[in-house]
Amino acid sequence: MNSKETKVKICGIKDTNILKKINNLKIDYLGINFIENSKRYIEKELAIKISEELRLSSKKINLVGLFQDHDIKLVNKIIDLVKLDYVQLCGKESTEYVKAINSKTIKVIHIKESDNVEDVESKIKCYLAICDNIILDTHSKKSSGGTGKVFNWKKYSSLFSKNIFVAGGLNPINVSEIISIYKPWGVDVSSGVESNGIKDFNKIRKFIDHSKV
Repeated sequence: MNSKETKVKICGIKDTNILKKINNLKIDYLGINFIENSKRYIEKELAIKISEELRLSSKKINLVGLFQDHDIKLVNKIIDLVKLDYVQLCGKESTEYVKAINSKTIKVIHIKESDNVEDVESKIKCYLAICDNIILDTHSKKSSGGTGKVFNWKKYSSLFSKNIFVAGGLNPINVSEIISIYKPWGVDVSSGVESNGIKDFNKIRKFIDHSKV
């Protein structure tokens, strides 16, 4: 893995068939969703199959489990059961909550249009002191992610530093723009590489090709 390349995270994998097609692409992180009210939610049994399939690959792809204000004991149980590399926290989890997680952690910070840059920066510093990564995503009242909506990149571009992913409304077309202009450390996509709610191999391949430049 080229350390200077933009890191790519593909989120919301729901079956092993697409995994077999994409596991040779230049993906750095793969997200599976344990948030029950999400349309990308999967059961633990399928998550285990995805994890097993991923470990058969000759290249290292970090497996990330998405949670939102779940019971800590449940999260830690699933970490062991599925063999997750990272836990992504999508809710209102406190720093004390994060410290109790038995794996590497990624904290999502949802950005509203009215949010002050300095306030978001303060949140980032607070969580990066104990988390491995941050995801900056577009705020939505209806969903914790995968909204397909972009936030104001220019306004918050000063926050796109090391170990921070940018998410929200990215797709194979606009990812080239954000990387060429704002050079984020990492990009995170879900709905932007789907067709009719299903992961699309060609869109994933194009997204990665346009990210790894």
